[in-house]
Amino acid sequence: MSFVNAALRAVFDLVLGPFAALPPIVPVSLVSLVSGIFALLVYRWTSNQEAIAAVKRRLFGHLLEVRLFNDDLRAVLRAQLRLLRENLTYLRLNLVPLLWMIVPFVLLIAQLQFHYGYGGLEVGERTLLTVDLVAPNAEPSADGEQASRPGVDLEAPPGVAVETPGVWVPSLHQVAWRVRALDPGRHELVVRTGGEEFTKSVLVVDPDGGARWVRRSPTRRRAAIVDQLLYPAEPSLPRDGPVDRIDIRYPPASISFFGLFDLHWLIAFLILSIGLAFALRNRFGVTL
Repeated sequence: MSFVNAALRAVFDLVLGPFAALPPIVPVSLVSLVSGIFALLVYRWTSNQEAIAAVKRRLFGHLLEVRLFNDDLRAVLRAQLRLLRENLTYLRLNLVPLLWMIVPFVLLIAQLQFHYGYGGLEVGERTLLTVDLVAPNAEPSADGEQASRPGVDLEAPPGVAVETPGVWVPSLHQVAWRVRALDPGRHELVVRTGGEEFTKSVLVVDPDGGARWVRRSPTRRRAAIVDQLLYPAEPSLPRDGPVDRIDIRYPPASISFFGLFDLHWLIAFLILSIGLAFALRNRFGVTL
């Protein structure tokens, strides 16, 4: 999974890089178009088009039956039962192409989230960096004494200032620092603990414009399969290391939907990809 994530990061950085200074609705629209075409092709290759068309004809017939015999309660109930049965058949026929599409779309959405789901820190903005350590196996002491603070140090590059000492939260087994963005760019913070070093990227955007919509990672986690699938923006932390996760708090981001209103990029992606797929279905000879 680490190799797949590394390859996908390189591909998406290369493909989306030229659009980093443009309104995000532009690359989201292009990706939605490609995704809609991909979904149509998968649907045509993996679904039983003849059976889907037949089910849709039967559904339409049963709807007409309800309309024509609306004064006959028994006929209406029979038609509604047939509608329910045909709807279940339609869902079953759509299950196969959906299973083929779910993994590619999960990987796609996970990558796009880290380009358009978070806003970068601006120069002068403050945020928190937290390091969650692996909890020790030892049981707490009988007198309730809290665990002592482990040795964890944070080193920041010139573009980021560490404004507070690390605050130890025993109940969370977590150390937190307040940091402040000084210079635009991608910076690497270094966390040292247990004789090991772990890096965490921090993106500071240029307030005067520039490449604002690039990959940013709010969290770096251990190498569990689910975490690697959902948080692919940085290499995973070592599975047997002392650090469970490193988080940097980014503000949530929204994008302008063609200047009409602001919304989360995923909603815009779903609206556009589904709408484009329906608009192009006849051109690709697909029955949905």
